[in-house]
Amino acid sequence: MSSASTPKYIHGYQEEEQERLREQAWVIERPIYDFIDFSEVKELLEIGSGVGAQTEVLLRRFPHLSITGVEYESRQIAKAKINMSNAGFGEDQIRFIHQDAKNLKLDRQYDGAFICWVLEHIPDPIEVLISMKPFLRPGAKVSITEVFNSTFYTFPVIPAIMDYWKIYNEYQVQIGGDPQLGAKLGDLLSESGYRDISLRSGGFHLDSCHPEEKTTVFNYWKTLMNSGAPALLSEGLVSEMQIKDMIGAMDQLREMPNSVFYYRFIQATAFV
Repeated sequence: MSSASTPKYIHGYQEEEQERLREQAWVIERPIYDFIDFSEVKELLEIGSGVGAQTEVLLRRFPHLSITGVEYESRQIAKAKINMSNAGFGEDQIRFIHQDAKNLKLDRQYDGAFICWVLEHIPDPIEVLISMKPFLRPGAKVSITEVFNSTFYTFPVIPAIMDYWKIYNEYQVQIGGDPQLGAKLGDLLSESGYRDISLRSGGFHLDSCHPEEKTTVFNYWKTLMNSGAPALLSEGLVSEMQIKDMIGAMDQLREMPNSVFYYRFIQATAFV
């Protein structure tokens, strides 16, 4: 696909960003995967498999799975194959397919589907949910985890962080994404014809009672926010000084004993 036809992606595809995705999967693993059960699933369809960061966690937690990862960006697939090989997972456990998830053309059906941090980046995400449904067997289990970015809060509130976060989220909307998508998952699944839909809120509420985890999450979140900086900078939406001030403020909060980090994401489980 030419770069002209490739949709804008707030995080970009630099090698540094590809590594951040793996770190993200590790930092947020327990809040997500402690509430996912694919023990009864054998063949799993992963939409938006990226660099294989979540795929790696899935195979470590559920080694019996055979996973097909569908990814739009060929650079991510190339990195994913390296990551899977380095992690010791073979082609009998994972294969990657270069397709647009809105127009899937697969050669089999699956008894489970997994989507994590993907639909927020896709205009009209309901098209993905409809597109994948014919490739899921009756009774197939679907697990989706998505952002709800308006829940992000720190104490104390520092304008350098919150002003940047506002610009970051507005840009995601501008390029066709939805930083509040998690809140809409139930309706999207219902409109797409899925059944037995259940929703839960997961995330972080970290204070002086959790100093080590708070440090880890503040570091991770700073990296997440900074991952959008090249795009925001190139669009003229932020200055170098704004980026520097945001990073400094996140470091300040991380070192403050009584600071608070709060964020919620939404997980949906549904069936075909």
